[in-house]
Order: sequence, then structure tokens, then C-alpha cells
Amino acid sequence: MNSDLDQLTRLFQAHDPARHVQARPGDLTATLETILGDSAPVSAKPRRRWIRRRWLALVPVTVVLVGMAIALPVLLQPREVGPFIVGPAKALAFAKNGDYIDVRIVDPDADPRRFREDFAAHGLNVTLTMEPASPSLVGTLVSVSAPQRTVTFHADGFTIDGEPGDNRIKLIKGTDCGRTWCQAGVSIPVSLRSPFELISGRPARPGERYELTGDPTARGEILEGADLANRTVAEVKALLRERGATVESYHQAPPEPFPRDGAGWDYTAHVLRPESVPDAWYVHEALGSHETNRVKLVVAPRPSAHPH
Repeated sequence: MNSDLDQLTRLFQAHDPARHVQARPGDLTATLETILGDSAPVSAKPRRRWIRRRWLALVPVTVVLVGMAIALPVLLQPREVGPFIVGPAKALAFAKNGDYIDVRIVDPDADPRRFREDFAAHGLNVTLTMEPASPSLVGTLVSVSAPQRTVTFHADGFTIDGEPGDNRIKLIKGTDCGRTWCQAGVSIPVSLRSPFELISGRPARPGERYELTGDPTARGEILEGADLANRTVAEVKALLRERGATVESYHQAPPEPFPRDGAGWDYTAHVLRPESVPDAWYVHEALGSHETNRVKLVVAPRPSAHPH
């Protein structure tokens, strides 16, 4: 029973539509015990989540969100999440959509073998690799590639060159990762034969660095909800102290006029010494770090003409 309760707890956490509401683990535990009539304690395992924008060319896709009342039958009766059917290994959820199969992640912390089993059970030649990610990117697909093939991206998805007909793999919208682009799933043509590979974020284990870093102001991140644009360095450092975080490094903001999203500006080539950054300078944005509770600040002696 305890393993079922742990599985159910993970599903509730992954599929909560009120994801911006920070429920206390004790409340969730009490609710589960009331529903299932089991007095044994349910462990609420905290998860660390946190992609580097612009420093990595990634195409994120994130986990499906459904209500608790819908998620409950996943373990108790029909193994359904809304119109999605949970795969045999209960790591992915699938839904037939005409000539497509929609795929979403159910358990981002699952053993890689379980993902292989679920894809194979639906006849899909997909390899899914899980890498430790900062909170807002856990459960998101952040990279797409095809072995020895070229992947061409479109507004609504991507195609693998050499595939006959319109075998576009579509992106499913419906989630929010702050200033990092992420999606809610992928829709795969049933006729697709070419293998392709995906990289997804999973919770970081104790001592692990984040391989995928997200927007520090996105949900679940250390600066969740904060508007940093054109605040002084002193103000942002004070906010970081309040939230138990520190500045890892400072980076020079691109000169203006410049593309609003900073595309083409190499932040790694414009690192500033901390002692050279006055508290009166302005923060243009924050970038995620590979370390827990640390951020990188993009700064300049002037306010941004295009605050994010």
C-alpha cells in the first residue's frame, strides 16, 4: 500500500491544476489518508526542480496538469487521466487524437526503463533521457533530436527530414515556465517511422547539479513571482538574502539597441568581477544557475529600455 500511496502522491503533485498554490505537504498527506482510509503515514518527498535560456538551444515540453478528482482513478480503477491512458509502466500518458498519439509525462522521476516500456507498448520509436532540472522544468521536454537526421522546427512543432508526407510532430501547449519556452506535451503521427530522441527534466537528487536551468522567477524557483527588471543591484541582493539565495555571477547586459530577447549575445563572454558592479547599477534580468539557490544577474549602469 505504501508504494501505491507514494505513487499517488507523486501523481497529485505532477497533475495539480492549482500549481501556483503552495499547499503544505501535511495537508496533502491528511487528504490522501482520508480518501484511502489508511492510517499509515504518507511521505511527501520534496523535489528540486529548476533551462538555461539562450545558452542552450532547447525545445521544452512539460507535464500534463489534471485535477485530483480525475487523477485518483489512475491507481484505483480505470488508469485514466482525463482522455489520457496511463502507460503500462505508469510513466507516460497517451491519448489517440485522430492520426496522432498525444504523449505527456506522468512521473518525471520514473526509472528510464519505464519510459522505454511505455513508448514501446504504443509502437513509438522514441528515446527519452531524463536530466536533473530546476523546479520549473521538471517534467518538461527540453530537447529534440534525431540520430543522423536533421530536425526542422516550425511554429507548431518539428519535422524529421526524409520522412514521407506531412509527419510533423506537434507541440502541445498549456503550461507556463516563466520566460523559458516550454510546452505541455508532444503529439506524434502514428505513421512516423523515424526514431527520435527527447531530453526531459527530472527532480535533482541530493548533491546533483542542475543540467537544465530555468527562469529564476518562474513557478517553484527561488525568485518566483519577482519582477527584477530595472531594480537596483542592491535591491535584488536584498531580495535574494530574504529568500536564502546568493548571486553566482554578474554579466554585462547587451548594448542597446539590441534584440529584445538578447539573441546572439554571449553572456559567458561578458562576465563582470563582483567588485566592479556598484549597488546602484540596474538589473535587467536573472539567469538560472546549475547550483541550488544561486542566480546569475545581467546588469548595466543604465535601466533597460525594454524591461522584460
